[in-house]
Amino acid sequence: MTTEPKKRILVVDDSFIMRKLVSDLVSSDPDLEVVDTAEDGRIALQKVRECKPDLVLLDIEMPEMSGLETLRRLGLRSKTKVVILSSLGQEGTAETAEALRLGAVAVLGKPSGNISLDLEARKGSEILRTIRNALGMPLLAGVTYEASGAAAPEAAVPGTGGSAMPGTVFQDVLLGALASGVLMFDAAGRLVTANVAAGKLLGNPGLGGGGLTLDQVFDDYNEGLGADIREVLATGQALAPTVTDYGLPDGSWQPIRLAAMPLPQAGGGNGVLVLIDDMSREQEVKKILARTLSDDVAAKLLSGGKLSLGGVMEKASILFSDIRSFTNLSEELGAAGVVDMLNEYFSFMEDILKGNGGVIDKYIGDAIMALFGVPAKLGKDADRAVKAALDMLAALDVLNKDRGARGQKAIAIGVGISTGEVIAGNIGSPTRMNYTVIGDTVNLASRIESLTKQYGAELLICGETMAALSEPVLVRKVDLVRVKGQTAAVVLYQVFRPEAVLAPVWLQAYSQGFEAYTGGDWSGALAHLERAKALRPDDKAAALVIERCRILLANPPETWDGVWTHHEK
Repeated sequence: MTTEPKKRILVVDDSFIMRKLVSDLVSSDPDLEVVDTAEDGRIALQKVRECKPDLVLLDIEMPEMSGLETLRRLGLRSKTKVVILSSLGQEGTAETAEALRLGAVAVLGKPSGNISLDLEARKGSEILRTIRNALGMPLLAGVTYEASGAAAPEAAVPGTGGSAMPGTVFQDVLLGALASGVLMFDAAGRLVTANVAAGKLLGNPGLGGGGLTLDQVFDDYNEGLGADIREVLATGQALAPTVTDYGLPDGSWQPIRLAAMPLPQAGGGNGVLVLIDDMSREQEVKKILARTLSDDVAAKLLSGGKLSLGGVMEKASILFSDIRSFTNLSEELGAAGVVDMLNEYFSFMEDILKGNGGVIDKYIGDAIMALFGVPAKLGKDADRAVKAALDMLAALDVLNKDRGARGQKAIAIGVGISTGEVIAGNIGSPTRMNYTVIGDTVNLASRIESLTKQYGAELLICGETMAALSEPVLVRKVDLVRVKGQTAAVVLYQVFRPEAVLAPVWLQAYSQGFEAYTGGDWSGALAHLERAKALRPDDKAAALVIERCRILLANPPETWDGVWTHHEK
């Protein structure tokens, strides 16, 4: 009996977490295998050549080359089936219509959020059903599948046009002096002129020798660009400057900005003039920025948006996170194990922070410091910081599930967030500088994160952060403190995960006890807080304030403002 080979799937998504989750899902089907993954469209096209997958699961929103552009180029050169995973919506959106027009067999909505475990349930079964249907495979017996998303019509093919084009007297001299690439095609799509710069940019130094057609210059994965230029010939409408990538003969990619416009002929009709600029430097700068900045912040920097780089006071939300009991973990894992663990952990967390518009300021051992609101203002800084923290906790669940399957200990983290004025700018010596932020708000975020252990909280935020939130979150006020190194009183709030079930009677008991405690009625506070502790024995915050009340009753202070001073970090 012969066994059918597994169908080969290529997973393409710029999110590390989504690539992992989708790959795990695909691998759970006994008839499918993930042949490879790619983080952007350019890499995906190269891997299609190398791996020859049966189907590509393709993200629609990616840097470098979008999913739609990748789909267009792939559809012109390969019979590989493509299923789009889109976070932009499913049926009825312009992106869905365009994806189906370009040849996608289906468009599915992504699971909500970067780390949704919905992949393992309803959304996961929908993806697997769609893959099997697209590849003509029967559904597995005994497995319940959700209905698939939008299905595809036939893709349209742009038209063509034609006639002959004149030269110009000073053409060779002028074109040779230009750094931009220039191509001139006649109305029949024949290459009339190509300057030296165009030959260099397109990887064909002999391009100016003539004899080539538009389809030969823009072949292989570049056929989509050729179709756009033919559209200019057919309609007489110019093609606006577009930043894209040209596939070179050696398989690499050349970032370019391409524009095309009709070129009138003396005898009537139009040829087409194509202008090409080298975008390599801009793309390299974008890559460098993307290693520390979110895509939104990097895009704003490149587009000339106002950024605070010169040492200014800015309002921002600062996030600190730290791995609990890291010293013990380090001793158990050894040097190599610690590096592997941190690299995997940071990969998950970077995805989340950048996905919420955060900027990773630095890694401090096992700690992460992230900025929201500097160097670029994206709005709702506190909301994005809190959402990022909650997403980090959910991502940690995914990571710990994998660690458990490998027989490794789970990781626990604490997260602290503060909001306020910071000094932001390039700080350092003349030979080594770094963009960062300093000030009390930064120190406070670090102190708050350290306090999460005392309160048994995964996430604590300050009163300023709470006041800045515009989106609802599950919280309770846990304390009023002075942290080490600061004199101002800070209200602390514990933020719970969205799925948490909080008993109102427990929340009320703690709230009444805390108000009595800050008001100096320590005996009354004990009654409420002990009730809260009885309702929820793991309430470390209640236990902490109970202990304080007993201390205060035994040794009443001369004055009491309701603020407890922490003398340790």
